[in-house]
Amino acid sequence: MISKNDLEYIMDDFSDIDEEYKNIEQEIWGLEEVPIVKKYIGLQKKKTELEIKRKNLHRLMKYGEYENCDHLWGVSTDEYGEYDCVCVKCGLNYKSLRLTNRGNEDSLSFDERVMASVLKEQSPVNNADINIVCDKDLAMALYKKIREYHPNIDDKTVIKYFEIALDDIRNIEVSDERKKSRAKRLGLSKDFNRWE
Repeated sequence: MISKNDLEYIMDDFSDIDEEYKNIEQEIWGLEEVPIVKKYIGLQKKKTELEIKRKNLHRLMKYGEYENCDHLWGVSTDEYGEYDCVCVKCGLNYKSLRLTNRGNEDSLSFDERVMASVLKEQSPVNNADINIVCDKDLAMALYKKIREYHPNIDDKTVIKYFEIALDDIRNIEVSDERKKSRAKRLGLSKDFNRWE
């Protein structure tokens, strides 16, 4: 219970803070009339509107990309050593659905939430097309490079090239400098080291 003395202190504090609050509020209203501040407020409003539209279009774009991809499934491991089926063409993977089913949807990125919603509507993958376990980023980079050099080959041939390239990466000993150079050529981060 609040005593009368405490109530008087609270009322005095409130009165002081309320007066300062109203003064700041009036000063802000005055600043809002300054042309450069008006422009800033207008730009912030426009930015917010565009961000909403941008996010919605990005979601539709990714949804369409995932739905319309003729998936080429491989098996990847994540940073926790868990296995996932991943499409080496578009990046669609089951990690997002697994986390959603575990109730960890809050930890998903925007794209991963889109993935989960697409996967909920599709039949689960029973077999991987590529029977080698590989890091997702590496798998997608290899697929992209193979397609860049051989745009007209079918998926069966892509798989053969993929398996040969990955086998060479894993079995031919190279220096750390060469690994960095390889990562750069593949468009991976400069400190990429998940070759196995």
